[in-house]
Amino acid sequence: MAVTQDVKQKVLDLIREEDLIALSRDLIRIPSETGKEKACSEFMMSHLRSLGFEARGYEAAPDRPNAVGRWPGAGGGPTVMLSAHLDTVPPGDLSKWKTDPHAGEVIDGKIYGRGAMDSKGGGIASALVALDAIKRAGLRLRGDVLVVGTVDEEVGGKAGMRFLVESGALNPDICLYCVHSDLEIKAAFKGILWTKLTVRGQTAHGSMPHRGINAITRVARFVTALEKRKIPYRKHPLVGDFTMNFGWIHAGPERKYNMVADLCELGVDMRLVPGQTPDGVFKEMEQLLAELGATDPQFNATLERILWDNPVEVGEDALILQAVRRAAREVLGRDVPIGGTIATGDLGPIFQKGKTGVGFGPGDLERGNAHKENEFLEIDQLVAASKIYALVVMETAGLVT
Repeated sequence: MAVTQDVKQKVLDLIREEDLIALSRDLIRIPSETGKEKACSEFMMSHLRSLGFEARGYEAAPDRPNAVGRWPGAGGGPTVMLSAHLDTVPPGDLSKWKTDPHAGEVIDGKIYGRGAMDSKGGGIASALVALDAIKRAGLRLRGDVLVVGTVDEEVGGKAGMRFLVESGALNPDICLYCVHSDLEIKAAFKGILWTKLTVRGQTAHGSMPHRGINAITRVARFVTALEKRKIPYRKHPLVGDFTMNFGWIHAGPERKYNMVADLCELGVDMRLVPGQTPDGVFKEMEQLLAELGATDPQFNATLERILWDNPVEVGEDALILQAVRRAAREVLGRDVPIGGTIATGDLGPIFQKGKTGVGFGPGDLERGNAHKENEFLEIDQLVAASKIYALVVMETAGLVT
């Protein structure tokens, strides 16, 4: 069955603003900070079953189920996955919120609340409403459709999408990451390399530091040297420059002024651009440590890789990219830009398996106060994204004749 204009319009007419607002608010009202996603995941699975979809939770850690919904196809089509994440960062300083962060209040065309944009409304709600509209239109798809709400995305996704893909629970052919992109197709992704440096020294009385080996000063030397080091890269037209951030530091067993610190740990976050690899950058860091050790025999350091993903560029001829581009043009009446973003996120393990996907969704990280007080999502973008998702699913999964 061809996806005719009449068929498309029938589905689009079933995607109603009030349904999207209501489901977004229901999700926002369930706090789901990373590590505490169970109630929200169970709500999503219950909602999926009420719509007639299969639903199952997959856990990598106790009481942290990833919600996976499945709409079996008639056969002969690819498996299409829509994914977003259920976990959120904490609400922060409650006194700075103009609303209750878990109320999902609607003000001037925006839904406010923690997770409104990142990514309960623009990700989960918009995908569920899109699939429900296709189903209520009486259509049947050739390929299976998966809709996934992951846990753990905010901290790297080891218990979320990485677990789902590596365990074999998910093996999609076509992937649409329903993530805040300001309705821009995210097709270039920075890689990521998180490392932990551990330096061990020798404690001594603070009044006699020469009798000890100070781990803090040696970490300080590493930080200074790494900032000065010219790690090679070429600026990318979509994702920009390679970046480096020293995210956390911990030193000494206690906060003691009069002790030489015999332990210091440092967390480093690097965002890589196409042309770089986590292996290559890690070797640069190891080489730097070797150089520091050569000038200081008491420099006792180990470097660990905590999380890593390669930078990725998706070609403009990719099926999913072209499907999103066509659907967006139809719904919005204009061409949407192709851009880049800070990390692969939940697409990372998908790319590692040799599959292709793009990110696309409503809301902008900066404008929408992601990870800040008063996070919000514009309702007009929420509606547009849901309609675009529906068109993409029909085109990629295929309709039964």
